[in-house]
Amino acid sequence: MSIASQTLHDRIGELALIDSVHEGGGLIREVYTAEYDQAVGYVSELMRDAGLEIRLDAAGNLYGTWHGAEPDIPRVLAGSHFDTTLNAGRYDGVVGVLGGIEAIRQLRDRGYRPRRTIEVIGFAGEEPRFGAGCIGSRAMTATITRQDLDLMQDRDGVSITQAMLERGLDPERITEAQIDPATVHAFVELHIEQGSVLESSGNEIGVVTHIAAPHDLRVSLDGSAMHAGATPMRLRRDALVGAAEAVLELERLALASASGTTVGTVGVMRISPSAVNVIPGRVEMDIDVRDSDLAARESVIGALRAKLNELSARRNLALSIETLALDEPAACSPLVTGAVAAACEELEVKAIEMISGAYHDAMVLGAQVPIGMIFVPSAGGLSHHPDEYTAPEEIDRGVAVLAGALARLAA
Repeated sequence: MSIASQTLHDRIGELALIDSVHEGGGLIREVYTAEYDQAVGYVSELMRDAGLEIRLDAAGNLYGTWHGAEPDIPRVLAGSHFDTTLNAGRYDGVVGVLGGIEAIRQLRDRGYRPRRTIEVIGFAGEEPRFGAGCIGSRAMTATITRQDLDLMQDRDGVSITQAMLERGLDPERITEAQIDPATVHAFVELHIEQGSVLESSGNEIGVVTHIAAPHDLRVSLDGSAMHAGATPMRLRRDALVGAAEAVLELERLALASASGTTVGTVGVMRISPSAVNVIPGRVEMDIDVRDSDLAARESVIGALRAKLNELSARRNLALSIETLALDEPAACSPLVTGAVAAACEELEVKAIEMISGAYHDAMVLGAQVPIGMIFVPSAGGLSHHPDEYTAPEEIDRGVAVLAGALARLAA
């Protein structure tokens, strides 16, 4: 099919074919890879077909620009990401980028002429290939440094610097991706919910009021890798038993959090030497703690650090703690939530206000510019999973709300 003859849902399906797996399981389309570059080319073609002017910034963020009648006044931004996590579905992030392009296409077809310039952005590296996510939006807000590009590595030891150079991007120019917040009137991100609040409540659209933020740690416990049969229990320095205790303590602390909304997860655990007849001598855990309530989140982190120090001393384990990510929760701007709510009312859409437990590029931008988010339902609450699904009519509804919000913000 030609681009012009495709529906939004055709485009989502075609983009899903661009990955490093191609058969079975979920998608893998990580930032700064050959597959990601191919996806940039595909999305660029969609932007051009919608009449947008294309540019790629120094961090790899893809912009599609619709110039307004007054191009010198602060502009309106929309968009999301189209890189994926491992074993991913086809909707996370993609709906916000392709849906943003479609919203502009619909506004153009109606004869709408924006006063403010509107830009759709495909942010580079929202998913945490290199330990922390939102590389592109952090570059835009100058919250990632040139040194960070050398230090942050993926699971294969490839740094951001190496990955960028392999794709023809110059890490020495990373500061050129920075934006001036004074030039941005608002940012709005359309996204799948990644949970089941909308589905379970019978609502069609979520108007996001706050975005939770992560405080991520990498915790290492070192004991002794001794023979499992020859070492009595009382003489062991078992790093995995200490790690298991830490996991349970994290669960207890999150459940007891004062906010009632703190969540804690150990998503990665590396065990060495990982042999059935050897006591684990080293365990490395990646821990994610997040909340929209900063004080509650940091209280959990403080208590967890204290517990880790206590158990490492009691079990005679060496302890190291490294901070992987430390972000502040973001409050959405009434300017943007008001525009989204007005669009929902005009379209007679059933909408509710809600908090985003997942972080997004909007969270990073929210420290400097007015932001808002629009959620559409996720079937069964699934996300970051091959079975992730949002029905075409639900995506269409979200695009219509986005178009209405953009029309108001750019007027």
